[in-house]
Amino acid sequence: MEISTRIPVPGTYNFRDVGGLPARGGSVRYGRLFRSDGLHRLGEEGRDALRRLEVGVVVDLRDENESRLMPDDISGLEIEVLQLPVFEGSGASQGERGISLDELYHRILTRHAGVVVQVLREISSAGDRAVVVHCTAGKDRTGIVVALALLAAGVDRESVIADYVVTESLLAGEWLEEMVTLIGRYGIPDTPELRTLMGGSPRAAIESALDEVERRHGSVREFLVASGLDDAELRALESWLVERD
Repeated sequence: MEISTRIPVPGTYNFRDVGGLPARGGSVRYGRLFRSDGLHRLGEEGRDALRRLEVGVVVDLRDENESRLMPDDISGLEIEVLQLPVFEGSGASQGERGISLDELYHRILTRHAGVVVQVLREISSAGDRAVVVHCTAGKDRTGIVVALALLAAGVDRESVIADYVVTESLLAGEWLEEMVTLIGRYGIPDTPELRTLMGGSPRAAIESALDEVERRHGSVREFLVASGLDDAELRALESWLVERD
């Protein structure tokens, strides 16, 4: 099963190139679309890595408060930053209210579909510049946005699911323990449910989200059209992402 390739960009845990995933009539271009966790501790080595990858656009799915607390460390780079918050606060920050991943993804798909469409519109118009889409973990907001982009471009559904699932293994350990400690300072107890919300990427969660889209709209492409993306923009997204055989 094809999945995206992790790139060891210093200061990140979940920086990946989705290039190589099989798509209808070809495969996703390498070096075109990257997905990542936060970029707040890149340092000079991390910034050098972004230069080598020729990153020209960063799409930050976090809200202003999150970005202010952990600002992207990209000073000195010729990068256009687009802040398009998918919802207020990270998924982990909503653990106090006992939200599940299924509920979180339903919220993204129903309340914030317009923002998702805007992100895909920006991606498809990036030209020759490589794009990084990220949030805090690179798991939920990033996971849904990237999954929809890939499926809209004709990427195999099973590959998209497998790509989502691998995130959990990349966040396990140092990243997750640091985040559990951080959120614990706000009085949120360390529980298995919280750890799943913060660092988990179970297959059932993404399958449930995609099933909801298909049940309501028939396909991801129809969902995106209903949410404001037109046919020309869908073709542009597919052309930008997919290299034909």
